[in-house]
Amino acid sequence: MKILLFLSAIILTTYIGYSQQASVQETEKPSIGTVLIVENFTGQVTKNEVATFKAHILSIPAPGRADRNVYVYGNPGKMIEACGLMYEVTKDQAILDRMIYYCDAALMGRNDIAPSEKGGQRIVWTGRIEPVWPSSQPAVSPAGAGVEQGSVLAHILYGAKLILSNPSVWNQKINLKFLPGVGNTYKERALAYVKEADYVIDHWILPHFVRDDKKFYFPGLPNTYKPNEAVPWNQLFMLTNGLIRLSQCHELLKDAPKRIKQYDKLVKVNIDWFKQNVKEYKLPPGTTCWKFDYALISRIEDANHFAYESEGMWLAYDAGKYGVTKEDMTIMANTYFDVILATVKNGKFAGNVDGTTGKGHAGGDNYVRDEYIYLADFRKDKFGTVVAIEQSSGKIAVSPQITARLLWLKDRRFKAGVD
Repeated sequence: MKILLFLSAIILTTYIGYSQQASVQETEKPSIGTVLIVENFTGQVTKNEVATFKAHILSIPAPGRADRNVYVYGNPGKMIEACGLMYEVTKDQAILDRMIYYCDAALMGRNDIAPSEKGGQRIVWTGRIEPVWPSSQPAVSPAGAGVEQGSVLAHILYGAKLILSNPSVWNQKINLKFLPGVGNTYKERALAYVKEADYVIDHWILPHFVRDDKKFYFPGLPNTYKPNEAVPWNQLFMLTNGLIRLSQCHELLKDAPKRIKQYDKLVKVNIDWFKQNVKEYKLPPGTTCWKFDYALISRIEDANHFAYESEGMWLAYDAGKYGVTKEDMTIMANTYFDVILATVKNGKFAGNVDGTTGKGHAGGDNYVRDEYIYLADFRKDKFGTVVAIEQSSGKIAVSPQITARLLWLKDRRFKAGVD
């Protein structure tokens, strides 16, 4: 299959991101980015595909502030993931440098680090200035923050992981400014990311959101967001994503066996908890799928939040040590491809994991969210379906996260001899 896509205009770069807490409202005006291309969907990633991706990321600045979930599921957080995937494909150091630029901006935007004029130094619901990226609007006081902080850590730690996986760059200098007192080699940058992530886990996550049984729950008052409730599954995976990458970084450093053991246990307990609460069923002629709720006791899960559960399960599967199996991932892929994408109403795919459609987050999409693209690696017959949907929706030209994941999977399929 070869699909040639020629685009030469400059197109408004748009991103889609939602949450159960606060809608994304960028602090900057929308940026104009160089258009992205995918020249074909078989074979090796091409020079033109890489060149346009590099031009695009260089044209998109980091936001002026890091609150309101922009680094949880918004534009900047997804840009970090896109850079990481393209670096995996190309090993192009310019892409890694741009990824570090975004990671630096995220870390420097943390509430206890950023100055007040940059959105920092806000009093959180604990009554203190905490090491978090507030999810609430600037006018909201006290500021909101929860386990979604793990997603910010996951993005930053992706940069650390890629550096630590490549010792040849460790002692090279990075031509970027950073926090005072931090060295400017690649390894020093990675060490800083890991150190600060451990700090957030120690001072924010562990004291407030981990019960004695190691499951993730929200605390009671003064926290007013779902007090004493189980963390919804999508947010649970945001936190496991950060813990997985933090564990991987410490494994690469071979420096903190107790932390690795602690983080791995938290991940496994909570992913097992999720798997214990899915309901397995079969479609004719026997395809296995899952149904499950948004949270432990809640409504049916929607296709918006299911994307984060898919990504979280993929990261755990790829790490190879949390009991997430190929069968698990195939069932998730079946649920997406054979239930959600197989059900179309008013031009949109099903908005819930059971094939129904509602409103809001359950209203359905006319494109494939970037996190779902991983699932096409388990249903290889559906890669062409994803490609066709993304092409017809126009997302390839304007979405680095979608384009990067398509190119990453194209490269993976080529190396595996699938095409």
